[in-house]
Amino acid sequence: MLSQALNILTDPVIMVVAVFAMAFGILMGALPGLTAPMAMALLLGFVYTLPTDMSVIAMIMIFLGGVYGGSMSAILLNIPGAPASAATALDGYPLAQQGKAGRAIGLVTVSSAFGSFMGAVFMALLTPWLVKFSLQFASWELLFLVLFGIVVAGTLSSDDPVKGWISGLLGLLIAMVGFDDLHTIPRFTFGSSYLAGGIGLIAAIVGLFGISQVVISMGPRKSNQVLVTKELRSVLPSLSDLRGKLRLSLQSSIIGTIIGILPGVGADMGAWASYSAARRTSKTPEMFGKGSMEGVLAAETGNNAVVPGSIIPVIALGLPGSAGAAIFMAALFLHGLKPGPTFLLDNRELFEYIVSGLLIGSVLLCVVGLALARAMINILRVPRENIMAVVIALAAIGAYASKLQFNDLWMMVGFGVLGLVMRALNFSLAPLVLGVVLGRALDEYLRNALVISGGDLTAIFDRPIATILLIFLVAFIVLGNARLRKLLMTPLRRTFRKNA
Repeated sequence: MLSQALNILTDPVIMVVAVFAMAFGILMGALPGLTAPMAMALLLGFVYTLPTDMSVIAMIMIFLGGVYGGSMSAILLNIPGAPASAATALDGYPLAQQGKAGRAIGLVTVSSAFGSFMGAVFMALLTPWLVKFSLQFASWELLFLVLFGIVVAGTLSSDDPVKGWISGLLGLLIAMVGFDDLHTIPRFTFGSSYLAGGIGLIAAIVGLFGISQVVISMGPRKSNQVLVTKELRSVLPSLSDLRGKLRLSLQSSIIGTIIGILPGVGADMGAWASYSAARRTSKTPEMFGKGSMEGVLAAETGNNAVVPGSIIPVIALGLPGSAGAAIFMAALFLHGLKPGPTFLLDNRELFEYIVSGLLIGSVLLCVVGLALARAMINILRVPRENIMAVVIALAAIGAYASKLQFNDLWMMVGFGVLGLVMRALNFSLAPLVLGVVLGRALDEYLRNALVISGGDLTAIFDRPIATILLIFLVAFIVLGNARLRKLLMTPLRRTFRKNA
């Protein structure tokens, strides 16, 4: 691990890439409506052209910076730059109104760095253990694991679980487009040579997160989008703000890491869960929502701990824990790597490189975040029309640069329209992205399982882990659907009453 960290620190090119990627992530996260997954999607086409080590570092830095950056606009504008910073705004904006904007930004910067650092430590400790367990998985287990992950993502990331499942299923169907890997039979290509190569992953992700978000961001402005301060005096947190906060920081880091491991949940849930736990354990819960330093610290520590946490299942199981982790996984796929149980065995040095990148990125987050804090006020004054024009240009260049095919631009626009329609109908995009990224893997697992079992589906019940995953999968579907739950529970209640 130490040697990998030294490789990063002593390579000037990688460090320059890391600094610029971190700054870009913070900038994109700070601008209202532009999220960390969107920043990662925009640069996916550029990152694809870099060597694997630089690509990994760039995606990590953008991920960390994007999640943290949303706190800037949350504090200064009361408009979270990303959903992950909504909890921060509850106390961050009141602190800014009290003239403590600099202290608040300094505190969230240090808290974000601490959460990311501890999440990386937990990743280094938990991933090898999880890999040992996952090595018992064969095709049936991996098949149900992918399905279970998409069902969980649909359940937890959407107000209506059914809509979340539909979103995930649509992602799986989209991934089936093109020649199949076993018999090279074209599927859903409609005679198009372009579709025969499958859906362009970069074009799809850029369209879903980039184009659709730009259209939404160009809607009517919120009336309370007013900077509370024109300048920041000091952005260094005072010792009084940090004193006695170690227990709360560790608590929030653990919560954020656990939330990150759950498929499709994301940093916003990590922030809210940490904020809620902090309020319950605080000696002054009445201050929350009125300018509590504890509330700001808990929310930012929790949402940034989600970043390393969401990468843990990518490495160990081949199952991303969030939309950002799904894009990180897509970047690994584009470099010919296959995340999953054997990834750690085949790419031990790369795993250590990823952990080292997260640890170094946590320190870099603190340095770059504090350095950009003053400049961010001026950036937030830039008309959003100008910003969105740059975003559109980056999206188009990134989509085209991936395969140098003009049709990828039309594909990007098509997925932008799809993303816009889904957002308007309140469908979550996270399960859709998971389905698109994992669809090919699910197809491979299903085919291998059927070949090995000779087409006998009862072979599932000869494998205890596969059977348990199938039971969990069915239970999640039943418990997540009110109609199914009522349909099954009513006869059980009647039987229980008769026997009683």
